[in-house]
Amino acid sequence: MSLRDRLNARLRDRRVTTAVRRLLDDFLPPVVREWRPFNRWMASRFHGPAFDLDFKERAFAMSPREIADAYAALDSGNARYRDTDTTAGQIAAIVAAARGRVLEVGSGNGVVAERLAAAGHELVAVDVTLGSARETRRRAACTVALAGLPDLPFADGAFDTVVCAHTLEHIPDLYRAAAELRRVARRVIVVVPRQRYYRYTVDYHLHFFPSAGPLEHLLGGTAREVDGDWVVVSDRAS
Repeated sequence: MSLRDRLNARLRDRRVTTAVRRLLDDFLPPVVREWRPFNRWMASRFHGPAFDLDFKERAFAMSPREIADAYAALDSGNARYRDTDTTAGQIAAIVAAARGRVLEVGSGNGVVAERLAAAGHELVAVDVTLGSARETRRRAACTVALAGLPDLPFADGAFDTVVCAHTLEHIPDLYRAAAELRRVARRVIVVVPRQRYYRYTVDYHLHFFPSAGPLEHLLGGTAREVDGDWVVVSDRAS
């Protein structure tokens, strides 16, 4: 790998981009932070020309198929600008908290699934894009289905643990999605960005969690900050 490639990879590391986002969100005047040309330039640098800067305005009126197609239009698999949004520290927290048979919802490139499989868990993964599903199956050698929140094709309590890392913030019907996670497993592990709302963001996030309280109310359990994001572990009462 060339020096330029190594530098680009470092700049796109989740911990670096989180620090940059915090700097922009907290210190730039709103008139600059929300300036559309500025955000268009940032989005094109990270996601390319297919990124829809108005996605969060339109997503709530889109069908699940339309939303899946919007994600499929972005780079997936080996072409993604970053292998995973889940940091090493967050993956370690997930693996430490996972119990028994595990479902991962929103598996992306399969980085988390690979670690869960390596830890000896019986694992099933789902994602809404074919490229991500194929990459997860290749890396984790587990069963993978094309599916997503808020409708998972599994029976009540089919899993001991459900993992949902950097996915819940993308789902229009947040409350149905949270209920669906609780339905399929006794233990729920969720990772979401610690991020405040702006109209323009260099992501397809629809929900924002600058503080832990609303997230803990939504999921139960306790949220703790790991590498700048929230990690929640919640157990359903017997």
